[in-house]
Amino acid sequence: MRLSFPAPVKRVSLSFAAQFGSPLAAIFALVVACASPARAQNFADNSKWELGGHYAFLTLPSQCTGGSTCESSNSGLGANVTYNISPWIGVDTEMNFFGNNGDTSTNLTGGNVTEGLFGLRFGPTTRRWGLYSVVRPGFVNFSNVLASTQSSATPAASPAPAANGVPRFSAVLNYQASSISPMAMLGFTRATDFAFNYGEAIEYRPTKHVAVRLDIGDTIVSYPGSTLGAQYHQHNFQISQAIVFRF
Repeated sequence: MRLSFPAPVKRVSLSFAAQFGSPLAAIFALVVACASPARAQNFADNSKWELGGHYAFLTLPSQCTGGSTCESSNSGLGANVTYNISPWIGVDTEMNFFGNNGDTSTNLTGGNVTEGLFGLRFGPTTRRWGLYSVVRPGFVNFSNVLASTQSSATPAASPAPAANGVPRFSAVLNYQASSISPMAMLGFTRATDFAFNYGEAIEYRPTKHVAVRLDIGDTIVSYPGSTLGAQYHQHNFQISQAIVFRF
């Protein structure tokens, strides 16, 4: 006796595929569909704080022999802190320190430079990219500015010998001659001036918690007695390149 069951086995296999093939495909498609939103949610732009360190470059006016566009190029280091109110707007702060570039001090500039900027950034963001405009008022501080130490005239009274028992007084006036050159009485002091920075920033996020940021902008510094557009109230090119940690 010979028994053979090829046909029924084949029919059972086809019947199983017919009954369970579509549900399995549907479940597989559902898993794939759910996995993509899950990955997107894990990389959502929901970080509130950004803390970074950066290289900074800033041009500033310097002493020169002629023309009104004399300026120095300053390289330094800085740090930035940002609080994101929403994916579109945030509070942005930045502090920079530039070492002495060797230029001779003037009555407006000189020495090391400390810069602080505090303002807003706003613009569209995605999971990978952020493109912002920044508006940040602040200050620029110079550590070694020339300052006058001239003293004003001061009278001094001294008693004179008495005559006939009545005391007499005479005044002696001590003063600094006005013809002396002011440079002979100059010292050094710190000076802080108002600054206003505006520009654009672009940010790339290879991971959820790390970003690379580039800022390019213009910084206007208002020096005492200067007028808009003059040498000491000029537009200064500024750029910074930062590595940012987001959390």
